[in-house]
Amino acid sequence: MGEARDSSGGGRKLSFDLAPPRASSLVESLRAFGYELPSAIADLIDNSISAMAKNVWVDFHWSGELSTIAVTDDGEGMDEAILVAAMRPGSQSPLDKRSPQDLGRFGLGLKTASFSQCRRVTVRSRRRRGRYATRGWDLDHVSRVDEWQLLREADDAAEHHFERLSCLSSGTTVVWQKLDRVAADFATDSDSDHQSFLRHAVEVESYLGMVFHRFLSRSKQVRIHLNAQIVQPWDPFLEGHDATQTLSLTKLRTKAGTIEIRPFILPHHSKLSPTEFAAAAGARGWNAHQGFYVYRNRRLLVPGDWLGLGWAKEEHYKLARIRIDIPNSMDLTWEIDVTKSRARPPVRLRRELKRIGERARADAKRVYSFRGARLTPKAETERVLLWLPIAKHNKMFYKLNPDHPLLRQAVASTADPGPLRALLRLIEETVPVPQITIANSEAPQALPEPFERAKDSEISKVMEQTFQSLLSAGYGREEALRRLQLVFPFDLYPALLESFRESHVDA
Repeated sequence: MGEARDSSGGGRKLSFDLAPPRASSLVESLRAFGYELPSAIADLIDNSISAMAKNVWVDFHWSGELSTIAVTDDGEGMDEAILVAAMRPGSQSPLDKRSPQDLGRFGLGLKTASFSQCRRVTVRSRRRRGRYATRGWDLDHVSRVDEWQLLREADDAAEHHFERLSCLSSGTTVVWQKLDRVAADFATDSDSDHQSFLRHAVEVESYLGMVFHRFLSRSKQVRIHLNAQIVQPWDPFLEGHDATQTLSLTKLRTKAGTIEIRPFILPHHSKLSPTEFAAAAGARGWNAHQGFYVYRNRRLLVPGDWLGLGWAKEEHYKLARIRIDIPNSMDLTWEIDVTKSRARPPVRLRRELKRIGERARADAKRVYSFRGARLTPKAETERVLLWLPIAKHNKMFYKLNPDHPLLRQAVASTADPGPLRALLRLIEETVPVPQITIANSEAPQALPEPFERAKDSEISKVMEQTFQSLLSAGYGREEALRRLQLVFPFDLYPALLESFRESHVDA
């Protein structure tokens, strides 16, 4: 029992008891922060980037249940005092002011990320021209002695994992042993166990390429090597593709800093090669990766989510991906968690985010529906569609447009329009919407686009017939040519329309 002055300034004395947490209990609780293997390794790489590393090596070493994972960087490294502080759980308060480039927050990442995957973690580090410092946690040892005993040596089995570090002038190596969450009960001679271990490596490689893509791409700020292979960046916005549509940047200024938001509308699949289409889908697929991408100091936290703004992930909006950049001064207001895999926007920003999201979703739906049409064509109200969506009694119906020039001429030129009108009504009532919806959901790239396999000559014949129907309706040649450009899907073929116009304007 002790006494202390009231820190609130009241001056009165407070009596207290010291109640430190039991090491054996708390250390097991620290394993349950919700990390998965990829996010745990990413947390280690955050430290490497903050330490100005140019290279990070992630090595998966197979040896059955004795398999290990080692992460080495060539960053600034740590001396003994700094390493001991870094190995202390809660070494930094999330309220502390940090460098704008710092990717940490809680002072827990190295420890909780490691504890989540293994029962022994050893770190060796050195600064330039400095001595090596080594410290480690063995959770089985902590449980036995029920004390926070930070070990000063690596065990013999870990020593060869520090060989890479010995060739660097400065840097850090983290070695994970006793991988009970990754390789428990694995047998060295089991091919299936070995393949399972390698699948973990593949998942980690994909995740790192996504999370750190802005560090790996054009700036090449850092290179990540996974089992001797360079990790390739995954750009969710296809910024280098000619058909990607980049919308205007919005800056939201708050007391905690400035947020930058930029929507991207990805290309329609008809504008992508099969390889590009598969790559742009990402690890979880096109639908799962739509939405907002939240970055903190260019490090990806949320890889596509509508952030609880009331929208579901639907097929028609899968081309909408919106980049949000926040500084680390907003960690608290955005509720960044320990694993750095979740973020929630502040209430006061939700209205503006919803406005931006609604616009991006509308644009994405248009590109999806009209084969990659640019977002600045003729006014939508002038566009001539054959099928019109009609909302009625909380249901969506599709009706043939009676003002479509071809349809209007067909009815007008028929001596007895009764049978034709009956046929058109039957067509309207039997549109196979359920079958189309299912097919589009299961394999959207397998559905053909308008005139996808048609020759230019075949499309021109339909254009010609439509043009003649406009002339028959009383339009002059110039006006008929103008209106022809508004008829879907001819407006998706500007070069063909121009050729058609040139052959008819002076005819």
